[in-house]
Amino acid sequence: MTLNKDSGGQALVVVILGSGKTSVYNEDIVREQETTEIAHSAGHHVRDTLAVRIQKPNSRFFIGKGKVEEIGSYLNNHPDITSVILSQEISPSQQKNLEEAWEKTVYTKNELIHVIFADRALTAEGKIKVELAGLHYQLSRLPGKGKEMSRTGAGIGTRGPGEQKIEASRRDIKDRIVRLTQKLLKINQRRSLNKSKRLSMNMPLVAIVGYTNAGKSTLLNTLTGSRVFVQDRMFATLHPTVRKRSVAPCGEVIFADTVGFIREMPETLKDAFRATLEEIKDADLIIELIDSTDPSYHLHYQVIDETLKEIGASGVSRIVVFNKCDHDCFEEPLLEPEFTTNYPVFHISARSGKNIDQLVEAIGQCISTRTKHQRFETDYEHLADLERKIFRHGYIKNVAPLENGRILVDCVMRNQESVR
Repeated sequence: MTLNKDSGGQALVVVILGSGKTSVYNEDIVREQETTEIAHSAGHHVRDTLAVRIQKPNSRFFIGKGKVEEIGSYLNNHPDITSVILSQEISPSQQKNLEEAWEKTVYTKNELIHVIFADRALTAEGKIKVELAGLHYQLSRLPGKGKEMSRTGAGIGTRGPGEQKIEASRRDIKDRIVRLTQKLLKINQRRSLNKSKRLSMNMPLVAIVGYTNAGKSTLLNTLTGSRVFVQDRMFATLHPTVRKRSVAPCGEVIFADTVGFIREMPETLKDAFRATLEEIKDADLIIELIDSTDPSYHLHYQVIDETLKEIGASGVSRIVVFNKCDHDCFEEPLLEPEFTTNYPVFHISARSGKNIDQLVEAIGQCISTRTKHQRFETDYEHLADLERKIFRHGYIKNVAPLENGRILVDCVMRNQESVR
């Protein structure tokens, strides 16, 4: 999906508020902050933000006619504004009507999120998933495209002179979806093979999850000494990245960085990345990373919790980690007791490494409850057979020769498993 960004022009962000009822965490403020940040991340220069409260959506504009005129007057007084960004998803016909009324390009937040994902996709798999999400999004909005998409067309490849342009566009999009889905299937087969290899080794997996731009990639780098791409922007990571490190007393542990969560994620993108997110279910432990400097961290926690439930990962062991505790504006955050009763809570700085040692120790303690160390003596003749048996239920830490000519195998096994 391709949208034109502002080229030097300014944008007006219009935040659509509800009927007046807000939660204790003031979701209206969060909606304004997120829509503005999404606009910036998609390449728009935000000139101003206006809040519009909607009691009942207008069928023609979604926004009330009086507000449409009021915003139109504001736009006339600020000719440097070239586009308007809405926090609310509206129908294509309403979007077209607003563009005609304001004589400005109108974007919705969901459109811009698709743009951001398209810009961030670096791998072949990520690009295909993002394009698929964009095609499904376009397909869902074709029926409301209005007169332009209703013109009849005829020619080779059409079903007849009366076929509407909207039907031809729908067919083209569906054909493209089929081709991309076939490509993605081949990529997923390779991913499944790599996943099977990892599972066959039985190394513990720790998944780092959190809101977009909470510092997940930075934490992965700090924990593993890797150099995964890090940037202070939304959705910098779209493809799961895995790295290993030794964690006492468990030995080698795999850490996985995941795509960031966000409120009101478009369903098309949720579906596109669902398979990636569902891999979190395979984790032995989840690190739930929260930006402690964001005043909306309560809502972020709720979004993470709801997403984990949605993908069936709510039963996985968890550590709640508040990041950026070295920030100047840091104040120790608190969550309701019912949220954290069963979860250890840590305050760290992924950037400076503050309290990372304590976190690693806690990770080791959580994982070690599911594993145990075992040692076996064998001879060279039976070493290969023993290794195969161990790799079915764990992994080998070390193999060393003994003075008596035999081999000592030091391994880590699942608690419930044994070598027979």
